Amino acid sequence: MTTDRTARGWVVRLASGEMDEGELDRFKAWLSADPSHRAAFERERLRWRDLAALAPAFAAPPQCRRQRRLVLAAALAVAACLAVFVAWPPLRLALLTDHATGPGQRASITLPDGSVVELNTDSAIAVHYSPGERRIDLLRGEALFAVRSDKTRPFRVAARGGTAQAVGTAFVVRDRDGLVVTTVTEGTVAVASPEQAEPGGVLLAAPGDQIAYAEGQPPRRLGRADIGAVTAWRQGGIVLDGARFSDALAELERYRPGRILLLGRDPATLRPVSGIFATDRIDAAIAGLAATHGLTVSHVGSLLTILR
Repeated sequence: MTTDRTARGWVVRLASGEMDEGELDRFKAWLSADPSHRAAFERERLRWRDLAALAPAFAAPPQCRRQRRLVLAAALAVAACLAVFVAWPPLRLALLTDHATGPGQRASITLPDGSVVELNTDSAIAVHYSPGERRIDLLRGEALFAVRSDKTRPFRVAARGGTAQAVGTAFVVRDRDGLVVTTVTEGTVAVASPEQAEPGGVLLAAPGDQIAYAEGQPPRRLGRADIGAVTAWRQGGIVLDGARFSDALAELERYRPGRILLLGRDPATLRPVSGIFATDRIDAAIAGLAATHGLTVSHVGSLLTILR
């Protein structure tokens, strides 16, 4: 079986939604076994992504009964694939993603132009480079971008319909619970309104500035940020300064598989959380947080932690 055919088979299996953990491990092993495997999978992935653009062609009047049957079958196949693609977020993410990290992982990626992306925990990006633009789609999580200057090709980070654009600078973009926050660490960044919002909103941000927007809303200034705290994850730390208890739990949860649940207590009645926590010792951080708030910790398997 050719590499392209194997790659196509993996795309079909991903689309089925029936891959178990063992098969997913075999897919990852095949993908990393040879650079040609990833290249072939990328080609097939892009063909999948282009299916939506082909759908209108199926509406053209058929020339004969046989053509009509073929067109209908093709349209149904595309519709079925697209339905799975849209309805199953993990599949959509898997097919769109070029680089990703799991819970508790970090990664540094050098892009084709020499710019560098540092991915925080549980994050994913897609890379789109063309002669006129360098665009990174932040599909999930958080990343720091150290941009190499190229005046002929703007560098843009897209998330939830909005963009952050910079030339020769560094900044962090984080997508959390539908809110995209851009923090500038060096240079100047222009944050544009999401596509769904009313036109006209572009805010310029200098080092230490934070700009936020939600889908369908224009960007707004959050004020000055502690850059060291925002980027502490690069050195394996989490800095919390007066965070609400529920927000503190949510932040710790990002760095480990599974869920952390608070039962029997109203989080609004618990004291705010301040401190520095190690990303590789999240269980110890949870235990310390519970102890200082009079809570007990119990584990249900490895994927569920309950505080009460």
